[in-house]
Amino acid sequence: MIQAWLWTGVIGMAFGGIFFGFGAHNAKNEQWKILYTLNFFICLIAAGLYLAMALKQGVNIINDRPTYWVRYVTWFLSTPLLLLDLTFLGRTSLPITGSLLGANAYMIATGFVATISPKPISYIWYIVSCAAYLAVAYMLLNQYRTEAERNHPKSKQAFRKLVTVHLVLWTLYPVVWILGTEGFNVFAQGTETMFFTLLDLASKVGFGFLSLNTLHNIEQAREQRREPISTSL
Repeated sequence: MIQAWLWTGVIGMAFGGIFFGFGAHNAKNEQWKILYTLNFFICLIAAGLYLAMALKQGVNIINDRPTYWVRYVTWFLSTPLLLLDLTFLGRTSLPITGSLLGANAYMIATGFVATISPKPISYIWYIVSCAAYLAVAYMLLNQYRTEAERNHPKSKQAFRKLVTVHLVLWTLYPVVWILGTEGFNVFAQGTETMFFTLLDLASKVGFGFLSLNTLHNIEQAREQRREPISTSL
């Protein structure tokens, strides 16, 4: 079961990478090219590291259980690009962008320490990592969204949907972690792998499509502002 889900991750990310790669090559302007390119590298990184896991690399016995530590390499490299998707669309200022990237890096690093630490020390690091995630969530819901809606006043609903989907997906990761083999062991590693693979596909490939749809909404709103106002005599 584990191998089947890992190969599902390889194939899903590869198809996503191919789609976004062709999109970047055929993009109609620089904005679309940048967004397609970000999503291409997100999927490319994930496909490569899922391939490593499917080939039984990047996994070691840590604390008497198989631990796919390479998964954290994937997240450490791809999640900043996902945040850049958001900040590019929102035309986010550098201080907010830097703060999001910094809190995200701290979240992934402390999550990795939680994974390789023995219990109950692992739970302490888990709480630290969750606190960093709450900082990311707070910035997205407040500073990021406020700035994005100010920059794109006609696309408020699109940004609210974008942030909501992003946070729902990212919130499920620590839930799976604490219920899986690293936490309370409510379900086996096969089920844990299934959940992580589905979340990765949704938060990378699926979110990539949502980011493209958001840019389409932004362009539509921009075109509506440019339309001349008709007057009747």
